[in-house]
This record gives sequence, structure tokens and C-alpha cells, in this order.
Amino acid sequence: MKKTLLALAVTSVYFPSFSSIAADDKTQADDVMVVTANRFEQPVTSVLAPFNVVTRQDIDKVQAKTLTEVISLLPGVQVTQNGGRGQSSSIFVRGANSDQVLVLVDGIRMARSVAGNVDFNQIPLTQVERIEFTRGARAAIYGSEAIGGVINIITLTGTDTPSKTKLDLGIGSHNYQEANVSGAYNIGDKTVLQLAAGYETDKGYNVHPQPGLNDGDKHGFDSRNVSLALHHKFSDQVSGYVATRWYKNHYQYDGSYYDSWDEVNNAPLVPAVPVHEYVRAETEFNDYSAGLKYDQNSYKSSLIFDYQRQDNFDYVDKTNVVKRQDQYHQRNIQWHNQYQLLSTLSVSGGIDWRQEQWADFTGFAGDKERDNTGYYAVGLWDYSPVSIETSVRLDDNQQYGTHSTYNIAGGWYLNDNIQLRGSYGTAFKAPNLYQLYVKSAWSTGNPNLNPETSKNIDVSLHADYDIGSFAVTAYQMRIDDLITYTGGTPSYENVEGESKIKGIEVEADFDTGFLSHQLNFDFKDPRNSKGERLDRREKFSFKWVGTASFGDLDSALTYQYHGKRPDQYGPTGELPAYDTWDLALTYWLQPKLALKGRVANLLDEQYETAGGYEMPGRTYYTSINYQF
Repeated sequence: MKKTLLALAVTSVYFPSFSSIAADDKTQADDVMVVTANRFEQPVTSVLAPFNVVTRQDIDKVQAKTLTEVISLLPGVQVTQNGGRGQSSSIFVRGANSDQVLVLVDGIRMARSVAGNVDFNQIPLTQVERIEFTRGARAAIYGSEAIGGVINIITLTGTDTPSKTKLDLGIGSHNYQEANVSGAYNIGDKTVLQLAAGYETDKGYNVHPQPGLNDGDKHGFDSRNVSLALHHKFSDQVSGYVATRWYKNHYQYDGSYYDSWDEVNNAPLVPAVPVHEYVRAETEFNDYSAGLKYDQNSYKSSLIFDYQRQDNFDYVDKTNVVKRQDQYHQRNIQWHNQYQLLSTLSVSGGIDWRQEQWADFTGFAGDKERDNTGYYAVGLWDYSPVSIETSVRLDDNQQYGTHSTYNIAGGWYLNDNIQLRGSYGTAFKAPNLYQLYVKSAWSTGNPNLNPETSKNIDVSLHADYDIGSFAVTAYQMRIDDLITYTGGTPSYENVEGESKIKGIEVEADFDTGFLSHQLNFDFKDPRNSKGERLDRREKFSFKWVGTASFGDLDSALTYQYHGKRPDQYGPTGELPAYDTWDLALTYWLQPKLALKGRVANLLDEQYETAGGYEMPGRTYYTSINYQF
């Protein structure tokens, strides 16, 4: 069995020498193909946007349990979470709002984006084969929401996958249990069956302790998930697939509060009356998709149909009394075409149509629906040592009319080892249906919201030498009509004027003896048009992943430091800085049988990423993995 020192948790494809290399994979970086940057397959060496890839092997190496754990290691990413496993989370990319990063699954928007944030805790990690991540404005290619970046979670393998089966069984702290099986099987010469199924449960802990009010509560999580796909090659030029994904999650959270208002007498309550509220939540998700792909020499075309439905319920105090119930529907059709005009020039373009629907059954928002049709074109000219990429898009939104966006990027190899890159792009984000129409005790929608618009600029320098690979990127985002939540009303409103986020990202990959390193720094200054720091946004972070192999033992050590952040629920209006260590060990009993162990939060750091919500202390996991 071949081992490798270069098997880091998160793999930057900024650098030609740095790709996600699995223990049995001899693929070189120049051969790695990605699809998210420009919606067509291209080698990573031609991508001009900041770009990262995470493979299934990378996820397994650090023994991550959730998508948020994986994504938190990516450059420019900050994660906030209301406690442990299954609790709601937000992803800030380059300091942009969590709903300003576009989340795709197999190139299709997640239905949850209809209402804003995508909760990564609810997406089963067992179904993920690969993650592609690009930073900066990509609205000229993908449309609304792609201001801070794009995260594409890939679950489909394709027709060239060899037969394999993988089984995982594990236990851990808080009565954690998991059982996952996945496989891809050749059925004849032209058909591949792909499947995955999993179960997880975690009894949890009190994520939001309020002494005397919710003592003894535990907020846990359990999940069941299944995915199935059939890939078929009809001819040398035509292939297709049909696929379905399903998961059902249950989790608990604390809704306790102190009631300070007497609604009967319309007067303050002194003292406030404590109300204990233990909430059970349930999320069920279904996705059905089908696609065709045509590949004939210099011309390629793909057509995808997708339907998603997500049902959400909240039940009060371990009863069947419904506190909240809503439902999301999304229908999507995408037609994409690519033509290689010359060996140095390719053009692509297409149309995507999306219908999104939100039905709120308990918040009195009713049933809301809208359509969006986008038309886009991309050109890539690569004539060494210069590369130029341009894209333009027109979106026709049922509520907000037409919006045009564009992007231009260039790269220039100063010599064989150093490349200078730069890009300028515009983006926009239409208010989501939740921000427009929600009606509840803790939030009221604002139908008068304007779309957000932005101007983004990146400048970066990349160096690749035998001793290692390095990159420095400076960026600036200027966002007009930033949408923010105001707790006093409570509602959503546009912040007048121009909010500005600027920063510098530093990445490096190098070896020192037996130890391989990947690290990144992130310095940023996120402020609204009034000059105020954006809520919960840090100014500095540092992340390091070190891996090494000793015979049959693979190891991965992860360190993260995050600076202090403003948070109105923090002890002094802000949350203090914190740092964590994670350790993962894999021992290969046989070439296909591995015993794994992980200690998360190794030094038992006590910290919060969202004010009032404690993150887990030191936790232990162990599992056995068999591949056949």
C-alpha cells in the first residue's frame, strides 16, 4: 500500500505542485480537472480565480464528521455555530454575509437558499465525494448570491468509477454512533450504480445553558440518509444519469427565554417570568435529478433537470405541538454549451431557469413563489505566458427585473515559477423570500428591500518552487444596499451607502522532513457604510494542517486560531479570540482495513462562535473502516 506525506485535509489547487493526492492515487496536479470555476471542465492550471478542492480522501484523512468541520479549514472561511452537532451554523466567506456565498450540490443551488442561509450541518457528509470552492464574485457565471464565493458539494461520481464498497462503523463522546456504507458498481461495460446510506446519532449537551431555567437539558442530533444514482454511457459521445438523495434529521435546541411583557394587561412584567422551552426540530429533504451530456471533439453540451423539496417542523417541549412548519420547493433546468474554437481559445454559455417556492404554514407568510432566468457567456484565452478570462450574465428576476453582471480576469507568468493574477467583477443578490415575507415573533419580513450589488477586485501573486508553493491575494468588496437584520424591530433593512470589506489571504504548502504543512492566514477589515465592524466577523485567522505517515500509521494534526469578533450577546459586546487543536490517527491493519481515532478540541478549549452558545469541549471518536 502506497503512503504519502502529502495528504492534507484541504487541498489548494492554486499551485501546480499541490493537489489532493490519495494514498493510491498517482494523479498529478496538472491532470486535475475542475468544473466550478467557469461551469465547464478545465485543468486547474487554467483557473484564474482563487480555488480550492477537497476530496473524499482528504475528508477521511482528518476524520471530519460534518461539512462545517471541513469547510472551516478552507482559506477565507469563518464558521459560526449555535453549539454542537446539528445546531444552526453560518459560513462567512471573506467577511461577506452567510447568504452571500452560493452553495451548490452537483452544480445545483440548495433549496434552502430560498430562505437564505444553507445549514451545512444538515447535509450528510457521507454523501460527499468532493468539494470545490472558489472565492470572489462569480455572479457573472452563477447569478444571485455569488458575491463572496461559491461552494460546490459534489456527490455524483460518473461512469468511469471502478467498483468499490466502503463501510464505516464508529462511536464517540456524547453517545455518538455512526454507521455508513457507500459504493459504486459497474453494471456491464457502460453503466455504474452509485449508492450511499448512513445513520448518525449524538445525544449532545446543553448548548445554551441558562442556570435555573434549562438545567439538565441536552440538545442532540440524529440523521438518516440515502442516495442513489445510475450513470449510463449511451455511446462514445452521449452519457446520462438519474439520481435521488434523501435525508431526515432530528435535533433539539433551546428556546427558553424570560418573558418581560404582560400581553393581557399590556404592561411590563417585573420581574420577568422564566419560560422553559425545549424544542425538537425535524428536517426532511428530497432531491430528484437527471442529466444528459454530449461530448463531440471540440463541442460539449449538458442538460440537467432537478427538483428539490425540504420540509421543516419544530415541536415544543417534547410534544407534537407544532411551533413552526414550513416547506421549500425548487425546480431547476440548466443547459450549458462549450466550444473549443482554437487550441488557445474556448467559449461557453447557456441558460438556467429556476423556480423557488416557500410555504410558511405557521408564520402567516403564506405561499410565496418566483422565477429567475439567467443567460450567460464565458470566454477563456490561454496563450502562454498570458491568460484572459471574461464572463457576462443577464438575470431576469420575476420580482426585480433584469440585472447584468460581468467579470474579467487575467494571469501572467513572470517566469517559470511566478504568476501574477488579477480580476474585477460585479455581482448582485436578490433578497430571499424569507427576508421579504417572514412573519413570526422574532422576525418580520420587509417587502420593500432592494437587491444588493457589489464590485469585487482581486490581485494575487503565486509562486511554485521545489521547496514549496505560496500565494498572496489582496481583495476588496464594495457592497451597496447591504441587507442586515435589526433586532430592535425586528426586521430586515438595507444599509444605505457602500459597505466595504478588504483583506489579504496568504497560503503556503511545504515539507519539512517527514512532516507536510498546509497553512493559511486571513487578514480582513469588514465594515458597513457607517464604518462599523460587521457583526460576528473576525479580523484575523490562522489555520494549519500537518500530516505525516510512519509505516502503517497516518496522522493529521490541525490547528485553528480565530480573533475576537463583535457580538451583541458576548460578555462585553464581543467574543474573545480562541484556538483549537484536533488530532486524527489512522492505523492500517490491512491494506483495506483501517482503525481510526480522533480527538477534537484536544486541549479542551472553552469558547463560543455565537454569543451564549457553548461549543463542544474535548470529544473522542473511534471508528473502523473497511474497503472492498
